[in-house]
Amino acid sequence: MKKKLITIAVLPFVKAQVLKTQFEKEGIECMLEDVNLLDGTSSLAVRVQILEEDLEKAFPVLEEFLGKPGEKPSGDKEVERQILVPVDFSSYSWKAALVAFDISRHLHAKMVLFHAYPNPIVYSVPFSDVYAFDSGLTMHLEAAEKNAQNNMEKFLTKLIQHVGKETWTKVETEYIIKAGDARDDILSYAHRNKVMLVVMGTQGKAGSEFDIIGSVTAEIITDARLPVLAVPHDTPDDIAKKFSKILYATNFDEKDFVAIDKLMRILKPYEAEVLCLHVSQSEEPVWDLARLEGMKEILKDKYENRVFQCSLVVGDDILEEIDKFITANHIDVLALTTRKRNVLARIFNPSIARKMLFHTNIPMLVFHA
Repeated sequence: MKKKLITIAVLPFVKAQVLKTQFEKEGIECMLEDVNLLDGTSSLAVRVQILEEDLEKAFPVLEEFLGKPGEKPSGDKEVERQILVPVDFSSYSWKAALVAFDISRHLHAKMVLFHAYPNPIVYSVPFSDVYAFDSGLTMHLEAAEKNAQNNMEKFLTKLIQHVGKETWTKVETEYIIKAGDARDDILSYAHRNKVMLVVMGTQGKAGSEFDIIGSVTAEIITDARLPVLAVPHDTPDDIAKKFSKILYATNFDEKDFVAIDKLMRILKPYEAEVLCLHVSQSEEPVWDLARLEGMKEILKDKYENRVFQCSLVVGDDILEEIDKFITANHIDVLALTTRKRNVLARIFNPSIARKMLFHTNIPMLVFHA
């Protein structure tokens, strides 16, 4: 009886060739099959296929190749500039992809569309650390892969038509499809490849942290060690063509200047004004004013060609005060720094970043202390 081939991932050709070599080192037979390319796409995609009987051995190799869950960025690894865009083919992903495309074009970075579909073979035994193999589930895996590939092709077709073929070819793009867990795989790929920025869709004020779209984005914001841009559904399609005003909300964290330095690298091609805001809950914020003035002087000295404004407002509700400032000053993007905290702290005292995710209708750029 002829042995059955199963698609384990859809990858750009170069990545697929490297993975094929990795599989063969482990004694896993691997075939590469061309995907019918969309006219205008700039990266050849292929299906990575293995024998059905090798699935149990192959998944750990794939996870190792794309990045293990929880893997932290390597400090000495040089990688290309990438903007990672996790997609689930919803209207929220569509908005995120449009914004990410314009940012990629300005930064001369590659845009990577990433989709992870549920892996029924692994999830069939959720409490085991061992990859469980059940041949009866491979049909579901095949169907999920085909469905993901069809959805990706439709998604890309719509994107190319929207931005125009000529404009599309000015940005290097690729897409990755694999079986797995969306949250873990997004974090793994981002950390392994040291991406410049992760761009994700969210519902903004219309959503809640119990919605799937919002909760996954919130988890990525909480756990990523890289900058994450959350793009609400109501964001204008062309907002990233010309960022004008960026608000950095500061609580005088020691890592503020590290975050602002990363912000400046992202904003380098934009002529954007940066406004720093501190919300004080003290009725006599003399010390806060002094620290804000010192921050302003340091920023002006370090970034001579950038316009900075630093403001202080007094109020008990930090979220409301930030929201009012955003509206009054026509802010395009809110940027802030968050810290990784333990589970109990996250449950009983959610971070400002997580709260703002469901409180604002402008993109929010989160850095990690």
